[in-house]
Amino acid sequence: MAKRINNGPHNESNEFGNYVEYCVEKRPEGAYRRNRILLLLACILVAVAIIPIVTYSSAGKALITFVPIWMALCGIGYWFLSRFVNIEYEYRVIQGEFQMDIVYGQRQRKEVMSCRVRDMEIVHPYDEEGKAAVAACNVVYDCSISQKKPTPDVYYLTYTEEGKKYAVIFEATKKALDVMKFYNKHNITFSETLRH
Repeated sequence: MAKRINNGPHNESNEFGNYVEYCVEKRPEGAYRRNRILLLLACILVAVAIIPIVTYSSAGKALITFVPIWMALCGIGYWFLSRFVNIEYEYRVIQGEFQMDIVYGQRQRKEVMSCRVRDMEIVHPYDEEGKAAVAACNVVYDCSISQKKPTPDVYYLTYTEEGKKYAVIFEATKKALDVMKFYNKHNITFSETLRH
């Protein structure tokens, strides 16, 4: 579920005091949920596959010493691969820069995108009009909690870079929109449905 990780000081008249961070965990659904289940099943099946080999083969007694190593390798494999089925999105607004990262397994961070808030063409609730606007973009980053059950806090933003139009779908907070408004007050729309 969505969780606030940090809320920096906010001062409408001070550019250097305006920052906010927010982190949401992606809901396991659709292909993402299927991949989580398949990974767990694959690791269990691989770990269990050695039992008949050890039990019924003539070399089973010699192989039994390798069972703990085999199990450890399966555990390491699961730990390594599980980061791809445990995803969080974290965004920051720092001194007029909006940065979105994807965090795999709470261990590995990768930048998804970054742009100046003043260059954003629109920041608006992700409604039917927003879906049409996003569909017209060249590149879309969906960094929302859920695609099947959108929350009332889902917003989208668009910007243009090197002739390409980009869209980002994200979970907004009133604090983040307040900070963004300091840099681009004409292109940001507030919704009554914001929960945070």
